[in-house]
Amino acid sequence: MIGASAGDLLDFVAQMDDFELVPNLASFNLILKAMRQAKETEAAEKLLERLVGCSSGKESLPNDESYDLVMGMLFEMRRVEAALKYIDMALQSGFKLSIKVFTECIACCVSQGQLDTLVTLIERCRLDDLLVAKCCFEYGGENARPPFLLSVDEGLIVSALATAGRTYSSNLLDASWAILRCSLCQKKVPSPESFLGKIYAHASLGNLQKAFGTLHEFEAAHGNLVNEAEGLFSPFTSLYPLVVACSKKGFEALDSYVLLYFQLFAF
Repeated sequence: MIGASAGDLLDFVAQMDDFELVPNLASFNLILKAMRQAKETEAAEKLLERLVGCSSGKESLPNDESYDLVMGMLFEMRRVEAALKYIDMALQSGFKLSIKVFTECIACCVSQGQLDTLVTLIERCRLDDLLVAKCCFEYGGENARPPFLLSVDEGLIVSALATAGRTYSSNLLDASWAILRCSLCQKKVPSPESFLGKIYAHASLGNLQKAFGTLHEFEAAHGNLVNEAEGLFSPFTSLYPLVVACSKKGFEALDSYVLLYFQLFAF
């Protein structure tokens, strides 16, 4: 059946009834593969819906491969919302999201600027930091082992850090910073905007010690910017989110955090 079209395979499955043969899941997954190669998205969705509604036996119910094939096809077509529908169905059926599909999801969401959707998916699937970072690195091309590490648009990382702070996602924060560090290859330091984005995210998450630790790194990297340092390190502008986070329990708490910072990093 190599090289057969999806239509040919469907006809073949239909003819199996003439011989009193019941097509199993392997047959339908083979058809889904052919549909993906032919980019027959709507037909693949209808076939998956047919399998989901099938009550003739467990052998005809979709498995994780069935969902992966359709979700991967939808992400390739940039149909994020439709793919999320089948992700929900797969999770409800007890299947886990594969690394391959999640990597395709990252590529799709990043290309369309749908970072909030990506965060929602991470939380919905309860993915841990290690898996998120692994998928992000695969998307970034590190697993392809190029002669040099691929760079990323640092503006995109800043947007991702802002999204992490807004949605309280430590997964997205850690993965974004890891990608940035890897991309810079230890040859450059992150921009002030990236440091401020990380500080904001940690402050939003309530990780004030990590926020102050990032502030210390920020000072070490960019404290010598004479003309800009005053604005970059101002508690009334750039660092205002950190000040607000420290002041949630009153100004006495703010004083204690400032004192702690100087005790840890000033000397």
